[in-house]
Amino acid sequence: MTNMAHQDVITFNPERIKIVHDKEINEILHDPNHSPIIRALRKGPMTVRELEEAYTHEATSNPEVESKSDKTIYRYLKVLEKADIVVPAGQRVVIGKTATETLFSRTAEVFITGQTEEEYWSCETGKNLCSDMAQMLSKLLGNKKADKNCIVKFMNEFDAQANKAIVELVEQADDELVDLITGIDWAYKSKVLTYVSTFTVILDNPELFEKLRACFK
Repeated sequence: MTNMAHQDVITFNPERIKIVHDKEINEILHDPNHSPIIRALRKGPMTVRELEEAYTHEATSNPEVESKSDKTIYRYLKVLEKADIVVPAGQRVVIGKTATETLFSRTAEVFITGQTEEEYWSCETGKNLCSDMAQMLSKLLGNKKADKNCIVKFMNEFDAQANKAIVELVEQADDELVDLITGIDWAYKSKVLTYVSTFTVILDNPELFEKLRACFK
């Protein structure tokens, strides 16, 4: 990262929280090529050069991430701009130079998925997970035989209810709750939202868990 004296002129303020309902945009948010950029921009607006360095830094600690050239980073940014996840947020003016660098920002401090992924529990990975859970739950329920298709259906319904709980929580949030959600570390925040949504489903839909019991005979 350059040490030359500079001034950042920011002309964009991101939303505090954005709920994303579009399936394609949610896929972009979780795409392994784009997500390092989205994560890096949690710190604030950055130039392409800074994003390239952040991408390279993440690659040194994560074997699933490969370093990318500035041209590739720029191409990813175009995809993220089109999806309204990232926008040009201003300019970096280097003292003593006439050229400027564009600063990019997330359009929201926090993105919340407002769309459930039913396909997951119907794909091979999801079905295998359901199968493993079924075996464990079967032991806890006196070795009752599990109906795996029933469990897949239950997980789809549970995920839909949990996702609905998070969306409603965010939509009804006052300033204090918004500050709480946006002000904590993302990994911690993700766990909090997961537990809160799970507890909400348990409290609001006790009959749902009778459906899970019915999957074991």
